[in-house]
Order: sequence, then structure tokens, then C-alpha cells
Amino acid sequence: MNNLRKSAIAEQLQNLVAAAYQFACSLELGDERIEAFEFCEVLRRLQRHGTASEMLAATNPFLCSLDDDGDEDDDDE
Repeated sequence: MNNLRKSAIAEQLQNLVAAAYQFACSLELGDERIEAFEFCEVLRRLQRHGTASEMLAATNPFLCSLDDDGDEDDDDE
């Protein structure tokens, strides 16, 4: 049952990527078209195994290094 759900979600994502690409292609050159293709690329990358975890790690503020705040000891000193 879970594999069927996963397959259905993967198929829906593939359809969404195709629709996003078609939409981006339909736009005139400019910032809106660039943003549409960037959005399409993010959706396309979600189809790769492990990408969702990488994206979550990169955008999760709780996983950011404490070095940015200066709270963690620097090894360079």
C-alpha cells in the first residue's frame, strides 16, 4: 500500500514538473520567466533520491552552525 502511495506521489510530482515547465516556457523573457524556471528546477530536483533531506537541512534554522552567532569556540584561535 505504501509503495502505491509513493508511486502516486512521484507521478503527481512528475506531472507538476511538466506543468511548471510548460508554464515557464509560456512566459515572456524577464524576471517572472526566470523565477518560474527556478521554481521548476526546485520541483525537478525533488524527484532525486535524498534531495528533500538536503533541502530541509539547508533551510532549517535549527541546523545552522552556531559559528554565525559566535557562540561556538573557533578552532582557528
